[in-house]
Amino acid sequence: MSLKKIFIATVIVVIIFISAAMLFILPQKEKNISQEQPEKQSSSTPVSLPSETESSMNQKNVELTQKIFENITQEKISDKTKKEGSRRINFEDQKGIPIPLSDFEKSLGVEIDPKLQEYLSNGYQIFYCPGPGEEKELGVFLEYNMKKIYRGFTYDVLDTMKVWEDTILPNLNTVLFPDIDFNEDSLNQKIEFRDGKYRYAEINLPGGEKGSINYDAIEYGIIVSVSPSCLDKVHPYYESVEPY
Repeated sequence: MSLKKIFIATVIVVIIFISAAMLFILPQKEKNISQEQPEKQSSSTPVSLPSETESSMNQKNVELTQKIFENITQEKISDKTKKEGSRRINFEDQKGIPIPLSDFEKSLGVEIDPKLQEYLSNGYQIFYCPGPGEEKELGVFLEYNMKKIYRGFTYDVLDTMKVWEDTILPNLNTVLFPDIDFNEDSLNQKIEFRDGKYRYAEINLPGGEKGSINYDAIEYGIIVSVSPSCLDKVHPYYESVEPY
């Protein structure tokens, strides 16, 4: 056999040997890789997992709203509030982010008329004025969504408010009369609103006392209070303030 033929035969044998070796090694390597991957996945922490769910955030807002309102009802009326005639309170979390109106409603058992809600934004405030005997005359401001409503006098809102008059006492009693324990009959009493300086209605309170609910639809929202004199005091503020 010539040297050329011997060389060619040797090359062929080497190629066959290398090919056989590769066919054996590659499957083993792939098997090892597939066994390692699950271990790596199980030991890693998903970076997209949120630290708090939406429901837990809502519950925190509800609890914080209850605490803020409790502080409002229990705090002593300051000399500054007496001098200015009213105090207005925003509901915000620890980061200064406003608590949504829906969480405010859920927390305090408030029910805003669904039709009226179509005109509202998430802006709202609780306010109070000093009343007789160190009592607080409470009220609430509900801000319009200015993209859904024209500024100024709006017949649609007034019509909607008149529809809400039938249930405004049970719907707002927890924020307007937080210290009064209404029974079912008292909450569902028939009240008749009249036109005056503000739209108003007298209500019968437990124990034979009289009270009232008063409201006005102003340029930027709705203000409701247990006292017409308190509406007088906050009216200039809410008339002049830009939506927040």
